[in-house]
Amino acid sequence: MEAKKKAILILDCSEEDLTIQMEKTLKTALEKNAHMNLPLVYRNSFCKERNQFVHEYPNGKKLLIQQNSKTSEEIVLREL
Repeated sequence: MEAKKKAILILDCSEEDLTIQMEKTLKTALEKNAHMNLPLVYRNSFCKERNQFVHEYPNGKKLLIQQNSKTSEEIVLREL
């Protein structure tokens, strides 16, 4: 039977250790998303309305999309 790992509290970590752990977690999540061809979603200066977002795909393709807040339907406004 495996021994349980003791949980480490964030408050007990140094800023450097916390940064390293967060970067490792982020890298793993981004790799999983890329493997599933899921976009990185964010807002930037192209997003003029509250419901506009940039979808950046692992292959480098970037789309400006607008999302319907009631139906979650996405409309591609343009390729960036």
